[in-house]
Amino acid sequence: MSCENAYFGGWGSCAALLENMNGAALQKKGNTFTDATALSTATWRVAIADVLSTVRDTLALPILSFENTTDDVEILTSPLGKKSIGNKPIPSGVVYLDASLCDYKQLHSLEDTWFEFVPFFQGNTYWLSRKSDGTLKGFRCKLGTKAGLPPEDKNQSFPMYIFFDSYSEFEDVVVVNPDFGFSDIMDYSPAAIDVLITTAYTAGAVTVKCTKRGTGDPVTTLIAADFEVMKSNAEPTVVVTAADVTGAALGVYVLTIKKDNDGTPANLAAGDYAVLQAHDDDATYVTYLSHAFKVVGA
Repeated sequence: MSCENAYFGGWGSCAALLENMNGAALQKKGNTFTDATALSTATWRVAIADVLSTVRDTLALPILSFENTTDDVEILTSPLGKKSIGNKPIPSGVVYLDASLCDYKQLHSLEDTWFEFVPFFQGNTYWLSRKSDGTLKGFRCKLGTKAGLPPEDKNQSFPMYIFFDSYSEFEDVVVVNPDFGFSDIMDYSPAAIDVLITTAYTAGAVTVKCTKRGTGDPVTTLIAADFEVMKSNAEPTVVVTAADVTGAALGVYVLTIKKDNDGTPANLAAGDYAVLQAHDDDATYVTYLSHAFKVVGA
C-alpha cells in the first residue's frame, strides 16, 4: 500500500442507496464482456442456452435473499490510542436459492472450482469489474454448498456460499444499466431434464428414463445426437451411436455407446466411463438440458 496525491472530484446529482440483489449469474472462469456486449440480451442468451456446449458457459441463479458475510475491517489502535485500518477482508456472502432439492443437489459438484460471479439488483442493474485490458468480467470466486436436514427457516433451504478472490475487484465496480432485468436472463435458462439410468451398461447399451424436472412428465422428442458425451477416460472416441426410441412416449431411451480407438467400434470395457448430458433444442438454443450423468463400462 502506498500514499498518493489526493484529487478531489465532484458529487453526482444522484444519491441512491444500494438496492437488494434479486438474482445472480455464474460464469466459467475467464468469461469477459465488452461495454457493448454487456448491454446485449443476445450475449446472455447465447451464454446461457446456445445449442453448442462449447459456447454455453453461464448459469442463472434465482435467489430468495442474499446475506453479506464479509468479515469486519480490522481496526488497529496504536499505544497512543490512534486508530487506522489494518486488514481489509475480501468480500464473501451467501445466496439462498429459489430452487428445489432436485436442482440444488446438482450444484454440489461446483465446489472448489473458480467461477465469475455476476450479481443482479432491483432496478435492472448488475455489477461487473473492469480488467486492465478494458474488458469487463464478473467477480472471481469459489463456491460452497451444504447438504443436510432442512433449516427452520425454509427461505434458507438451499444456500450457496460465495468466497471471492479479490478485494480490489470491488474497489471500482462497474454498474451496468441494461434495458433488461434478471427475469429476462432467467427466462433464457433451459428447462431441466432428470435422467435416471434404469439398466446397467451391457453389450454396448444402457437404458435411461428422461423426465421433465418438477412434473415427472416424459421427455419424448430426443434422438441419439441429443445425448452428448461431455468427457470420457477413453476420449475423444466415445460417442452415442444410436438411440432406440421405442419407449420414447414414456421417456425411455436405449442408448448405444461405443468407443473407437482404431477404426473398429468397441463396447466400453470395465474401467471405462463416459459422462453424458441430454438436451433438446430449436436448432439455435437449448430448450431442455439435463444434469450430467455417468455411464460406466462393464
